Amino acid sequence: MLWGACACAGCSPGRTAKASSIYLFRIQLPHLPVIKLGYSASPARRLRQQLGIAKGVETDIIRAIRLPTGHLARAEEELCHRILCRERPDWEVPKAVYGDAINTVSEIYLPVAEARIMAMLDEIEARFAGQRP
Repeated sequence: MLWGACACAGCSPGRTAKASSIYLFRIQLPHLPVIKLGYSASPARRLRQQLGIAKGVETDIIRAIRLPTGHLARAEEELCHRILCRERPDWEVPKAVYGDAINTVSEIYLPVAEARIMAMLDEIEARFAGQRP
């Protein structure tokens, strides 16, 4: 806390206090189409710059829900991952399958998970409808 590396959204102007989005991306890898659930202050930048996806790979932002803070977005996103892991661990794609094609170690799912994720995002959107930035 002293150095500002850790802070809460309530007392800090840091990144967790800024509005952020929970997103769902579609990534058409040549050998396996996948989807990615995550959170970011800038989903479009996250998709193209931070994930290191090759330029020729087709990608889409399926959905992005803006929440008042990064703290809330991260908490809701982590809850979604826990639910998916508990309900359908077979939907998660292991890092060994997509390798270096996506610069992340987890949070990648088979496309069959899209309907369940969209339902969770619907619930989140309804809960925070009056609080969006």
